Amino acid sequence: MIYGLSTRLQTNDFADVAVTKVLVTDIENDFAVARSAGCILCILAHHAVDEETVIFPAAAKVGNRLITELIADHHDLTRRELEIAQSGHALLEMSSAEGRQEAGRRLNLLANELFAAYITHLNREERELVPLMQEHFTDPEMGAMQGKIIAQLPPDRMFAILGWMLPSLNVTELSHLMATLKQGAPPPALKAISDLGAARVDPARWTAVKLRVGL
Repeated sequence: MIYGLSTRLQTNDFADVAVTKVLVTDIENDFAVARSAGCILCILAHHAVDEETVIFPAAAKVGNRLITELIADHHDLTRRELEIAQSGHALLEMSSAEGRQEAGRRLNLLANELFAAYITHLNREERELVPLMQEHFTDPEMGAMQGKIIAQLPPDRMFAILGWMLPSLNVTELSHLMATLKQGAPPPALKAISDLGAARVDPARWTAVKLRVGL
């Protein structure tokens, strides 16, 4: 998501109102209230909400300092996300093409700063939080946390996330995911996710997955 959005921001012609409006809408559609929608900033913001409500309470019992620092990161990321949302709306209200181009340059810088902070945060979670969880929690316990997060996802956000997630997985990862779904997901859900995979994943990779899983 971050890499795709970064490319669009870098190449967008902010002098063109129509294409800029599409970009700003895709970044966030009513960010203040549409937290369950598929907008990119909304999905990024839910990273913090899901962790703080499901994972962090348990993890804080074995790593309080780390969790306190990760929550502080979340607050900083939220501030950055809101600033980008507000900047996008302000840009669309400008009548001057030159003004929009300059505002677009600043928006691109704000987004790059968010992306850098976000990736640094994600890397720290992978480097420190994941090993901490693996040391102190069993696979079934962590699976239950994951299941709780998935269960509370609205369908629109679930499929928005899957639309980004499926193309980012390699053949082995995709095969494992689809095999798990084939075993336990209701047939309509399996078909919907399979159709999404066919539409979003590189055709050669998706063909390899279908052959491995028997879809």
